[in-house]
Amino acid sequence: TKGIAVKLKRLGWFGSEIGSAVVKDMSMGGAGLLAPLKDNVPDQFWVLYDKNTKVKAKVCYRKSINDKLEFLGLEWHGKDNSVRLKLLRKLRRRAFVLKQDNFRLVEVNQQQNLG
Repeated sequence: TKGIAVKLKRLGWFGSEIGSAVVKDMSMGGAGLLAPLKDNVPDQFWVLYDKNTKVKAKVCYRKSINDKLEFLGLEWHGKDNSVRLKLLRKLRRRAFVLKQDNFRLVEVNQQQNLG
C-alpha cells in the first residue's frame, strides 16, 4: 500500500506508542490513514512523523477494510496551524521522493526489458 508511515501515540505525559499507520491523504483539516485493527486505536491520539513533528488528532470516521486493517478519517486538533503546515510539508516532500524513486525504478526495469 502506498502512503507515508507514521507512528501513533496515546495522549498524556508518558503517552505510550499505539503502533504504526500509513497516511493515505492529508490536508490542513485532517488526514485519512490505514491502521492495524489489532492496535485498537483510541478516538484521540498523537500522529508523529518524526521526533520534532507531532499533531493531535481525533477520529471522526472509522471503517474496517478487512480483518486486519481499518481506515481512519482524522480531524486535527489544536490551534497551532504552523505545526500542521510543517507536517503537511514533510509528508508531501516524502511522497514526492517516493514517487520519484518509483518512477526511476520503472524506468530502469523498462530499460532492462528493452536491452
